[in-house]
Amino acid sequence: MVIMSVGEPDLVELGMEVAARAKERGSRIEALIETLTPPRVESEVVVVQARRNAEARARLADEFGLLSSAEVAELSGSTARNRAAIANRWKKEGRLFAVPIGRAPRFPGFQLDRHGRPRPAIATIIGTLRGYDGWQLALWFTASNGWLDGRRPVDLLEQDLDAVIAAASSTLASDRAS
Repeated sequence: MVIMSVGEPDLVELGMEVAARAKERGSRIEALIETLTPPRVESEVVVVQARRNAEARARLADEFGLLSSAEVAELSGSTARNRAAIANRWKKEGRLFAVPIGRAPRFPGFQLDRHGRPRPAIATIIGTLRGYDGWQLALWFTASNGWLDGRRPVDLLEQDLDAVIAAASSTLASDRAS
């Protein structure tokens, strides 16, 4: 038996305090781990699909560019002081679509002709694929398409618009059936 003199710390109390702090710290660590752990772990299939979508978006950006509203204005020859006005108007009219990059809308460059004006075919496809968001539209245009014998809609906009419109209609009907 250990006898402590007056004024020495009570080792039992000190030990209990250290244990309580460790338990509290452990609880905080557990809470932090819980916060950082996703509610469910995504399946490998979901991760692979997300990677493929990211790669497709990067290829689209590299091949066609993702234009800011100001760049659309510049290419179109707009002299409006509000550099976003023309792109926003065309988007509102359904003549262009945008994809979100951060908080800014970006316009896939294939939508514009050599004069910086919206290709009429774009509005037709936007109308046909109503309900598709910007990225869905962009990737639809730039992915090989079974309805077009593996060709990409973007490559046929000038040569065979009727086939592209038919592919869009078939895509929408197929989506609705599934």
